Amino acid sequence: MFWIFFVLLVFSSGDCILIGKIDNNILIGNIYKSLWNITQSQCICEMINSNGALSTLNYFSTNQTCQLFYTSYSSILIEFSLNSSLIFLNQSAIFIAQNQITSTTSSSSISTLLSSSSTSTTTSSTSTTTSSSSSTTTSIAVRVWAATGNMAAPRYRHTASTLVNGQVLVAGGYNGSTYLNSVELYNSSTGTWTTTGNMSSARLAHTASVLTNTQVLVAGGYKGSNLNSAELYNLSTGTWTTTGNMSFARDSHAASILTNGQVLVMGGYSGGFLNSAELYNLSTGTWTTTGNMNFGRDAHTASTLANGQVLVTGGSNSNGSLNSAEVYNPSTGTWTTTGNMSSARYAHIASVLTNGQVLVTGGQGTGGAYLNSAELYDPSTGTWTTTGNMSFARSIHTASILANGQILVAGGYNGASYLNSAELYNPSTATWTTTGNMSSIRQYHTASILANGQILVTGGQANISTYLKSAELY
Repeated sequence: MFWIFFVLLVFSSGDCILIGKIDNNILIGNIYKSLWNITQSQCICEMINSNGALSTLNYFSTNQTCQLFYTSYSSILIEFSLNSSLIFLNQSAIFIAQNQITSTTSSSSISTLLSSSSTSTTTSSTSTTTSSSSSTTTSIAVRVWAATGNMAAPRYRHTASTLVNGQVLVAGGYNGSTYLNSVELYNSSTGTWTTTGNMSSARLAHTASVLTNTQVLVAGGYKGSNLNSAELYNLSTGTWTTTGNMSFARDSHAASILTNGQVLVMGGYSGGFLNSAELYNLSTGTWTTTGNMNFGRDAHTASTLANGQVLVTGGSNSNGSLNSAEVYNPSTGTWTTTGNMSSARYAHIASVLTNGQVLVTGGQGTGGAYLNSAELYDPSTGTWTTTGNMSFARSIHTASILANGQILVAGGYNGASYLNSAELYNPSTATWTTTGNMSSIRQYHTASILANGQILVTGGQANISTYLKSAELY
C-alpha cells in the first residue's frame, strides 16, 4: 500500500534540510546523475545545491548510491525499489503518481516517459565497478496534468497566443451571457494571470496571429453580428490599437502567417459560407484581397507548409462537411486543389509534423458523425494516407506538437459527452497511446506551447451552460 510521511531534519552541513520523503511510489521527475559512496546527508546537500527548479533524489542506503534528479519539467518517470528512499524538495510542485511497483528486487529502475501500460526489464549500475543488478517492474505510468492559476473570467471560443516574452495572451470569447473584450496574460514562471488592456471590440470565433514585429493581430469574429474589424496588441504598452478593416466580415475563419510576414485570412461565415481570402500587410496596416478559394468553407484548418504555401482542409458549407483540400501559393496569389482527404470533416485539427507532413485528426464528418480517424498529407505528392485511429472520437479539441515530435490531442466532444481524455500520436510508429486525463472536461478550449515545453490549456465549455476559467498544464 502507499504510504507517505513528512519529516524535517537538519544536517550538519549548513542548510541541508530534508523536506519530505516517500517510499514505494512512482514520481515524475527528469534528468539524473548518479553519486556513489556518499551518505544520505551528502546526497541531500547535493540535491539542495543543484540548479534545478525541482530537486529530487533516490537514495540507496544498502550501497550508498544517490541518484539525483533536477528539473523544471515533469516528464520522466523514476521507478524505485523498497530498499531506496525518495526524498524531495517543494512537494507542492511535484506530482506523485498513484501507481505502485508490483514486483521489484533491491535495485532501482529508471525509465523514460511512458504513456500507456507497459512491462519493462531494466538493468542499472549500482556502483563504480562492473557489478550490476536487474529488476523487473510492471506499472501503469502516465504523464500528468497539473492545475495552474485560474483566469479572471470564464471564456470559450477565445484565442490564446504565446508571446515572444514567453507569456500567453488570452483574448475575447464568450462567458455564457456576454461577448468578451477582456484580455489577460499568463506568466508561466509564477503560474498566475494578470489582466491587460481590453480590446476595442468584444468578439468570439476570431483569429489571433503573432506578427514578426511581436504585435498580435486579432481579426473578425462575432458579437451578435459578424465583424470585419481588426486590432493590434502592443506587448510593450499592454494596449490595443485598431487597424484596417477586412474587406469581408467573417467568423469561424482561419489565419496563417506567411513567410513574408503577411497574414492570410480565408473562409469563414457571414450570412453564407465564404470562399474569399485577404492579406494583411503589417507595414501599411491594410488588407488587400487575394485569390478566392475553390470552395466556401468554415470550421476548416489552415497550415503553413515548409515550402511557404498554405494548406486548407475540410470544413463545412451548405453542402455539409467537406473532404476537399486546396493549397495557396503566395507567389501567384492563387489556390489549387490538391488530393481529397479520405473522410469529410469539419471542426477538426491539423498539425504540421517535424517531417513536413500534416496530420489531421477527428472532427465531424458526413451526417455529423464524430470521428476518431486521422490522416496524413504529404506535400511532395499532394496525397493523403490514413494513419492510426485515435482511441476516442472527438471534435472541437486541441492538438499540440511536443518537443519530442509527438502530437498531444486533448478534450473535445464526441456527440454524447464532453471529454477530458488526452492521447499522443507517435509519427514514428503511426500509433496513438492514451495519456493522463485533464482535470476538467472541456471543448472549445485553447492549448498553447510554453517556452519550457509544457502545454497550457485554458477555458472552454464543460456542458451547455458551464463555461470554464480554469487552466492546466501538461
